[in-house]
Amino acid sequence: MNRLVVALLLALLAFAAPAQAAPRVAALTPFSASTITRLGVRPVVLGQTLGGTDQYLASLRGVPVLTLTHPLGPNMEQLATYNPSIVLSSKTWQRGSAPMRRLGMKVYESDPTSVAAVGRETRAIGKVLGRTRAANALATKIENDVRAAQRGIKRRPRVLVILGVGRTPHAMLANSWGGDVVAKAGGQLLTAGLRSPSGIARISDEIVVKRNPDIIIAVPHGSPGAINKLAAYYQNNPSWRNTRAVKNKRVYVATGNQLLQPYPGVAATIRSVRAKFLKNY
Repeated sequence: MNRLVVALLLALLAFAAPAQAAPRVAALTPFSASTITRLGVRPVVLGQTLGGTDQYLASLRGVPVLTLTHPLGPNMEQLATYNPSIVLSSKTWQRGSAPMRRLGMKVYESDPTSVAAVGRETRAIGKVLGRTRAANALATKIENDVRAAQRGIKRRPRVLVILGVGRTPHAMLANSWGGDVVAKAGGQLLTAGLRSPSGIARISDEIVVKRNPDIIIAVPHGSPGAINKLAAYYQNNPSWRNTRAVKNKRVYVATGNQLLQPYPGVAATIRSVRAKFLKNY
């Protein structure tokens, strides 16, 4: 058999061979679900996120959703019915990782807590899925977009980002997702001396007044039915009336999820924070 015939046969076999099947992935966080979708992998199941499934991309509508409960995350029997070979989880649900592995699933805990970690975690997910080239390209695009979103920052207003758990205020620190996003958008966080491994430190209304921020960004956290009432409370909290933020009408409420959980589209969040909350600075 001559070389030309052999080459043609090999080409025909390559053309006829089925494409490598995409891995069956359970994505338990908005970040991992949004990332793998951008890498061309549709998850077989999602994790229930803060604020409901509206926080996911429109392209993920119709994917089944699992309820997540502390400390394990999803119900293992329910998760097993979707037969995932890979589970993209987070440290929040890390106690559930061992049971998942015993079921034969490969588990990777991925949820960045800083803007800088988004590219790194994107590349790591790509490696787990065997989509290294696509993940490198996506991570580079995200990093370039973030740099573009930060152009032109000149003044840095003094900001308190407050997570309102019910009516109890907590400061979002520099090591929290929301705190880091606001800092990258140009805000100077008034959190000196406050420390917490979680990035969230409980404070009082008196501390808010004492720190006297130029801007307050309140992020109400509670059941979906309570968010509107909490938003109204923080928008008009009388205890903060002597702060610069209230006097200058610079108290803002963020009811979305972008300051609570990481997303690949963080550059758009930085632009939004600059335009809505840090404008005129």
